[in-house]
Amino acid sequence: MKVFSKSTAADAPRWCRISLLVAAVQCLAWGLFIITLPGRSAIAYGLSETPHELFLWQGTGLIIFLFGVGYGIAATNPYQHWAVVFVGLLAKVLGPLGMAWSVFQGEIPGRVLLLIPINDVIWWIPFSVILLRSLKQPRGNCCDG
Repeated sequence: MKVFSKSTAADAPRWCRISLLVAAVQCLAWGLFIITLPGRSAIAYGLSETPHELFLWQGTGLIIFLFGVGYGIAATNPYQHWAVVFVGLLAKVLGPLGMAWSVFQGEIPGRVLLLIPINDVIWWIPFSVILLRSLKQPRGNCCDG
């Protein structure tokens, strides 16, 4: 029976780790912004007033902040933590679709779409490449020491 070696942080190119660290810093900062300054962050999202359900708005900030924590962990070994990158990519694709749908429905102003390129689209290529490369990495089995 052939035993594969586990991927190590050294297997991933430096740009993978740097991309995930930058994504981590961006999410940590953006999440803190929403949590600590909900009124100003609502304006940044194009809303005319702070949402009435402030705890839900700040909860969104907490989720963004926690994505930052996840990206920071994934940066230590991008191929081993491919699942974090996968969930992040899903969020970075589905989140903008949800925002676009809300704009289309007239629930939020269209200017919120200006945030999509700087918060989401810029991560599609690096996250996708990290995921594709992680698929090519050998995997250890559950019993490896």
